[in-house]
Amino acid sequence: MKANAALPQGRKAAGENASAATRSELYAFLSRLFSFPDVQMYPEVLNGCWLQDLTARFAGLPYSLKSEANRSWVVPSDYEQFQSEYIRLFEVGGRGGSPCPLHSGHYSRNRLRTMEELIRFYNFFGLRIAPGMMPDHVSVELEFMHYLTGSESETGDGVEKGSYRRAQRDFLRRHLLNWWPLLGARVKREKPIPFYRSLVMLTGRFLQTERAYVEGALGAT
Repeated sequence: MKANAALPQGRKAAGENASAATRSELYAFLSRLFSFPDVQMYPEVLNGCWLQDLTARFAGLPYSLKSEANRSWVVPSDYEQFQSEYIRLFEVGGRGGSPCPLHSGHYSRNRLRTMEELIRFYNFFGLRIAPGMMPDHVSVELEFMHYLTGSESETGDGVEKGSYRRAQRDFLRRHLLNWWPLLGARVKREKPIPFYRSLVMLTGRFLQTERAYVEGALGAT
């Protein structure tokens, strides 16, 4: 923070905006990976080219974050097996339902109240949920963070930038980080394929680091 403070204001703002844009891209990237795996995404995951894209994005972050080794992202060579693992973990599971639901409301005492609060967050920024999507699905929550960080990257005014950062901090605290440790524990217990284990672990580290970064940025303003 002290080093940045020594930069001319214009260069400092440009650097912050570039960092916010990279963070925004990473949120969108993770949102896609937590969506139902389609036939377009699977070849990227199988050949590992998506991991190269992910690692390239890390270089533009304003903090240090590393991915797992290549072997930690192994997926079945058959698309139907990969798809079935997603369904087993996150959608259907056994008789009791999904063992690792990706809807944050399932980890709260009152899912309806959680969804209502999420909708208020989205509506405050003029956003609406796409038909067929639930407001508490992780892909939607990550997409919202993509919007907030992307909006931050396009602002030059300190007051407006601070508003987007406060929204990021509050959303991370109240929602994503409020239930992620529970998801992580459940996924670990289910012994999933390496890809989904690593994805959940990496996203958890990313969210924790994001919270520390945003809180630090707010403390410096």
